Amino acid sequence: QSAARSRVWQIEIDRKMHLDVKKRCLELNLPCLEEYDFANDQMTPSLNIEARAGTFIRSYQEKSLSKMFSNGRARSGFIVLPCGAGKTLVGISAVANVKKCAAVICNTSMAVTQWKQQFMSTWTDVKESDITCFLSKGSDWRDKPLGKLLITTYPMITLDKKRSKAGQDLIEQIKARQWGIIVLDEVHLSFADKFWQVLNVVNAHCKLGLTATLVREDDKISELKNLIGPKLYEADWQDLANQGYLARVQCVEVWCPMTPLFMKAYLENNARQKKDLWIMNPNKLAAVEFLVHYWEAQGNKIIVFSDDLRPIVAYSDRMGRRCMTGDDDAQTREEVLLKFRTPNSDVKTLFMSSVGDAAIDLPDASVIIQISSNFGSRQKEAQRLGRILRPKPGANTRFNAHFYTLVSQDTQEMYYSTKRQRYLVDQGYAFKVVTKLENAEG
Repeated sequence: QSAARSRVWQIEIDRKMHLDVKKRCLELNLPCLEEYDFANDQMTPSLNIEARAGTFIRSYQEKSLSKMFSNGRARSGFIVLPCGAGKTLVGISAVANVKKCAAVICNTSMAVTQWKQQFMSTWTDVKESDITCFLSKGSDWRDKPLGKLLITTYPMITLDKKRSKAGQDLIEQIKARQWGIIVLDEVHLSFADKFWQVLNVVNAHCKLGLTATLVREDDKISELKNLIGPKLYEADWQDLANQGYLARVQCVEVWCPMTPLFMKAYLENNARQKKDLWIMNPNKLAAVEFLVHYWEAQGNKIIVFSDDLRPIVAYSDRMGRRCMTGDDDAQTREEVLLKFRTPNSDVKTLFMSSVGDAAIDLPDASVIIQISSNFGSRQKEAQRLGRILRPKPGANTRFNAHFYTLVSQDTQEMYYSTKRQRYLVDQGYAFKVVTKLENAEG
């Protein structure tokens, strides 16, 4: 009996059935560990890619990759790194190590553009002719052969409505190919009910999930782990900050008293109107004005966030600052972001809806002011903090970045704010409560 237990069985599975086998194993409480022997794979098309000379991998990035490639094979699973810690370079390094045709799946078209630029111009020598960016605008892929490096978005892969003939033809080509590795960027944000569909379309030997926050409010993160694999590596946020790899962030919760008129209306109205009232609280607007003027005078770049479209537009109009929302086209967004990134630009403050939560690189931003968020979403709180985590100047100061969340006092928003902060508290951050902003300099 002991000899039988130590036996190793080798079973070949039809590639079209491997997800069905994996599902069945999960039902039997037998999760699969997937490893890809890429060095001996003669069947999967190769990708001509090498790291550029001078590419530097930080110690924690190297450690995360060693967990993935520990035994000469590529192990499927998650790598968890804070925003600003270089997840993109880890994903690109994994692709360059495997050297087989690869797919990168992102959340937005802006992220697709950034990944392409990082592959081509920053970290590797991959040729543009080997890259296919599958986006809604067909100029990037129509009437062109499918490249060995595919970069696209989750919605483009999981689209339910009827596609154009050219789009459907490309999807069929993607399905027909055996891919070496699929990199799932910001995988915690992908559609929960589409997890299996993505991997049915892009059939890859190795699956690498990249995320800053392995947490979801719908509790389907366990399903995602079962689909992709175990957590291979997770970095400690405070350790990276202490080593200078991340900014040292001061987290402040600002309590804004409701004005008597707004509090009276708050007590008399329904839930939807209550939320509008705590967001548009005049004292909250005054706090935003104070903080924006104060930090602009210090020469800082500021992002003001709100999940709610009408309030963020109203706030930006009131203060005469630029605003970026999901209603803007890609070109307009890029123009606004370019001005914000330019050091001497007159765009020092940018008001943003949830379109800016992830996959936007704003290394110069050092102050975030959060007007409102998605109720108690821990994930969103961490994503927004991540916009200012890139290393900042000021090595001798205690804090070189600042995260403000504005809360209307004596409203349900205080409960949601506490719930949102739980993930960041677990990462070692402490929220300082401020009731008066006159002493903000101290």
